[in-house]
Amino acid sequence: MQEQTVFFIGDVALDEYYEAPYFPKIKEKIIVHTLAPQMGGSIANAACVFSGYDRKERPHFMTALNTGSISKTLCDNLEKAGLDTSFMVWDDSLPDSKCIIILAEEEHTVFIPTMGLQKMEISDLAMETLLQTKYIYSNLCELKPLSYKGKNALLIMKELKENGCRIWCDLDVADITEEDLVFLPFLDTLFVNEKGQENLKKYASKALPDWLFDMGVDTFVVTKAENGCEVSRRNGENVSIPGCKVSVVDVTGAGDTFCSSFLYASLQGCDLFHTAEFANFAAARAVTGMGGRAGVCRVNEVLMFMEEMRK
Repeated sequence: MQEQTVFFIGDVALDEYYEAPYFPKIKEKIIVHTLAPQMGGSIANAACVFSGYDRKERPHFMTALNTGSISKTLCDNLEKAGLDTSFMVWDDSLPDSKCIIILAEEEHTVFIPTMGLQKMEISDLAMETLLQTKYIYSNLCELKPLSYKGKNALLIMKELKENGCRIWCDLDVADITEEDLVFLPFLDTLFVNEKGQENLKKYASKALPDWLFDMGVDTFVVTKAENGCEVSRRNGENVSIPGCKVSVVDVTGAGDTFCSSFLYASLQGCDLFHTAEFANFAAARAVTGMGGRAGVCRVNEVLMFMEEMRK
């Protein structure tokens, strides 16, 4: 199969990790153990996982960062992972990109400081490349600041879709507002977790998948952590993949691994069942390691993991 161009638009961050005996209540003080920081950022995690799957071309990655040392470290790490960061937008009004992750009670709690990014003006070359791209992977938070010569994100997404680009969006918890609904018709594939599914139902005038399909979404995926996933398509295809039990070390990045693995398997021509199954096992494998990039590996490593789990 001919390689397809993929452009990742989104966050990259330095994840600061702390381990706590339990998650504290408001006004409570506890001692936490400082762990080694990890490279993170939801879209960056997904991009690195995708790039690790024996790709011949370098996927593009773009976001806005300041020009400080942390940003340089983040970009150097992305380049080493096989990503092209030449379209990055530099803005020294932005703070360092960091996340704080607390591991406690066999779960992780993530604090994501806002970057304050209101507008991300992209270059002529970036826009030209986006118009030649078959797949864009991002989320609404990262897409909404896009700007190009007076065009806002909505107009850019409309132009991309009319040009044949398919936008895959990870809404995660889908904590969106009614104003965000105007973006849904321009999305091809939509990922949410169970919380995100419930949040989206607040806006649906009928069964959620059918409402999204009427909007223009082609594929709707609900990730259910240890309980697997459910996938629905506008053409009537539906699959449900059960979860698999593993020893959990860190669930950070599991959803990112799932989504990019789903994209990769789709591009290889896998049917819906095998696409969802591959993504499900890849995510399960990811939580056995530390950090949002624990899912980065070669395809054969996921396939071997699948075989081991089936024994």
